[in-house]
Amino acid sequence: MSLKNQDITIDQVSADKVVDEIMKITAAGQPFAVTKKNRNNIDYTAFENLPNNLGDMYKTAADTFEHGEFIIYKDERISFANIYQQATAFGHALEQEFNVQKGDRIAIAMRNYPDWIVAFMGITLIGAVAVPLNAWWQCEEFTQVIEHSQAVLVIADDKRYSLLANWLDGKNLPFVIARPNQAQSHLHNIEQLCAQYTGRGEITNGVQTTDIATIFYTSGSTGTPKGAVSSHESILTAVNTWLMLGNAAAIANADISTPSPYPAAALMTVPLFHVTGCHTLFLLSMIAGRKTVMMPYWDAEHALKLIEQERITYFNGVPTMSMELMDHPMRDHYDLSSLLDVCAGGAARPAEHVRKIYDSFSSGNPSCGYGLTETNALGAVNGPADYLLKPNSAGLPTPPIVEVQILDDNNQPLEIGDIGEIVIKSISNINQYWRDDNATKEAFVNGYFRTGDIGYLDTDGFVFIVDRAKDIIIRGGENISCFEVESTLYKHAQVIEAAVFSVSDERLGEAVAAVVYVADSTAVNEIQLKDFVGQHLAQFKVPQQIWLVEDKLPRLGSGKIDKRTLVSMFGQ
Repeated sequence: MSLKNQDITIDQVSADKVVDEIMKITAAGQPFAVTKKNRNNIDYTAFENLPNNLGDMYKTAADTFEHGEFIIYKDERISFANIYQQATAFGHALEQEFNVQKGDRIAIAMRNYPDWIVAFMGITLIGAVAVPLNAWWQCEEFTQVIEHSQAVLVIADDKRYSLLANWLDGKNLPFVIARPNQAQSHLHNIEQLCAQYTGRGEITNGVQTTDIATIFYTSGSTGTPKGAVSSHESILTAVNTWLMLGNAAAIANADISTPSPYPAAALMTVPLFHVTGCHTLFLLSMIAGRKTVMMPYWDAEHALKLIEQERITYFNGVPTMSMELMDHPMRDHYDLSSLLDVCAGGAARPAEHVRKIYDSFSSGNPSCGYGLTETNALGAVNGPADYLLKPNSAGLPTPPIVEVQILDDNNQPLEIGDIGEIVIKSISNINQYWRDDNATKEAFVNGYFRTGDIGYLDTDGFVFIVDRAKDIIIRGGENISCFEVESTLYKHAQVIEAAVFSVSDERLGEAVAAVVYVADSTAVNEIQLKDFVGQHLAQFKVPQQIWLVEDKLPRLGSGKIDKRTLVSMFGQ
């Protein structure tokens, strides 16, 4: 039955009905049957019938959907079979040209191109480990992570290669270029290698579910990015959970929803170097047979045009993106009737936007997802019906795979409604942080990953986030370590003390701000400090506002800088 709230009728059932269907299709003998599995002496709920590895999933998708359109990029239209053929050829090239072995790390420094997907698939097909890098980084950010991951090869697009060329040459580190410019055309590139090794046959990799598939680097409160290590099983579990959830929702809504006349099609607005882009768009689209349209860059009107042109049914991006779609003056000039789901992830969506989506799109229902790099984006989901009633909630943890608790300072579970740290248990969680045993130990308690988010569970089991324990700023879905920005400011000769914190931003949710105690305010100004930070860090990490002071910053009794006082003085 429809759920009515004020003057809005939602033709979607509430979460409890979907959970009922989940319990049915995960029972013994059913398509998504689950069992108990022990990992590191912790029992987890796991799917009985996952593919052995990502490569097996790619092959199944290629055989099942074969000539169906998979990736659309500008004028390029690539089928499921063709992308698998390219990936297989690239996998052979990695083995033959570069002697890549199972377990070797390969860094991908590239903006969203079909080549990114070919590279990722080829790497994981042969049992090597994909290390996606943030394409917005500066040179020293790239090199730090490439060295830490111990990558044996770097795959970069033309701009990233130009940035790294001298360093790669100095390290004698092999590389492959994606989409080389004219000056780079003589170098190894993906297209040439795929053409050279096409037709070499299937790859027999012997990859096990527990083998490492990826290392995604994530900004932590310590400032230095940490490498989140995931197995094939962890990633496949996340993707299969969303597939299960979609199936259960379709069954639950079958009697009240009119089927869409358009085939499933997603708009890829977020970067593949984040788990949202890689897992919820690329990999889920592959296993579900969903067409995915890649945007070369974010532009709201171009997105509106693509939604109409490609009959997009699924939109997923940071809240800023859906807001810009709703507010665009040309919105009503485009036919957006195909759009069914308007999902947000990476940051909280303002509550007032939830209702606005219902008002703005004739068929599109809002939803949101809550997950982290360390959970492979799996966690909680809210929507569509419950989202209107609980617009401030991050959603309901997805049973039976995901378990969420709220812990106190002594790691003891709290009662419903009590506020503490949100922890997530799932076999989809990462195995460890790469080469960082201490961080790994600190991140887990009894199999639960410590999110660093502060919140509570309501009586229906929905997660609500009220604060963050970690010193992290989330700007438009990008995690920024306050410590990393502070450390960069301290490199400037005039900086004596620096405190970095978030300020609210209507468009991006949060922005970076800093109060800096300088030796001589006549020797440096705000613009010069911003330029200095931008020389070392990606532009999205550069403070939007810097206040210069000529006195020591306030301190707590512990001796730490009192950021709460600074926020009240400068950030309001």
